[in-house]
Amino acid sequence: MSSPEIELRPVRKCRFILDVFRTYNPSQELTILLDYDGTTSPDVNEWIDFAMKNWVKMLDLNLEQYYTIEKKFPVMKHFPLTKLFLTEVNVIGEVLEHYVSICPFLEELYVSSSNSLVNLRLVDQPPKLSTFQVAHCSNLENLEISAPNLVSFGYDGPKIKNMTLKHVPLLSKVAFGGKYCESIEFDSDQHASYLSQLKKLVLHFTKEVVDRTLLFPYKLPVFCNLKKVELKVYTYQGQSLLPLIAPIIASPLLKIFSLEKLVENYNIWKATKHPHQCLKKIKWVGFDGSGSHVDFAKDLLDIAVSLKTFIIDTVYPNIALSEDYAQFVKRWQIAVVAAYKIAESHPGINYLIDC
Repeated sequence: MSSPEIELRPVRKCRFILDVFRTYNPSQELTILLDYDGTTSPDVNEWIDFAMKNWVKMLDLNLEQYYTIEKKFPVMKHFPLTKLFLTEVNVIGEVLEHYVSICPFLEELYVSSSNSLVNLRLVDQPPKLSTFQVAHCSNLENLEISAPNLVSFGYDGPKIKNMTLKHVPLLSKVAFGGKYCESIEFDSDQHASYLSQLKKLVLHFTKEVVDRTLLFPYKLPVFCNLKKVELKVYTYQGQSLLPLIAPIIASPLLKIFSLEKLVENYNIWKATKHPHQCLKKIKWVGFDGSGSHVDFAKDLLDIAVSLKTFIIDTVYPNIALSEDYAQFVKRWQIAVVAAYKIAESHPGINYLIDC
């Protein structure tokens, strides 16, 4: 972007495409990905108005946070929208509730990085909502959801004053990230209404959450129907991985455990032995072959007495950012050798080593 003239080209191209849509058949999907600077508000308004008037089924807006959706577009009953994605678009709860209320067929809703979102209440509207995700809405304080067809829910961000999920009989997958992850361990009562029905749990731990877990006894509830756990962990050098064993122990029917993005050189506390009879598959992305990683892999193998498949992904992209190619290759070779040694020392398991 070297001049205002160049910056205007994407906007002009969008205007041209919109004219083409008007001339021919309307599109079923409309995606607007724009480095919005506030000067093209009339164009964005026109595009959203076009989407609503032409009854698109998927609307995806990513506008760099400056654009604000207001309650000013024409209201049409039974709007056929099935997917709505709002990324870096400011919208207050009242306006968002207004638009989803006129979309009885809406199935997927995603809201990310909306600084204006403080309170949001989705109670039986929209009735077909099955997937709902909220991420990085730093000012969100209250979230209330009542959705009989909700299957998947995700929240990534700081702690909020109140989060209520009720009347969600089909909810089987949840994903939590950021500071809110602590609530699973330290405030599990707020999840009591649906924990027993979960089949998949995804947690994005920060190093602060892992540290706090080490200082207090585990308070994880029993996930009596959980079949799959995915952990994405951001940690620092020397941090213990012991808390990562807890979700396995708390899930007696767990079949798949996935671990992603660990950095090298951890101090591992030896896990208490808790033989797990149902765990069949483990996937580890970011295995570096260090002594601490090898020890943790052995702990997992000791616990998972019925394990059938162990996927070890030795690709470690963060190394390439800080080291030259020769050093990267050296570390990669160490990881591959260590992975094969683990396979040799624990036979009877199907190992898939991704080099």
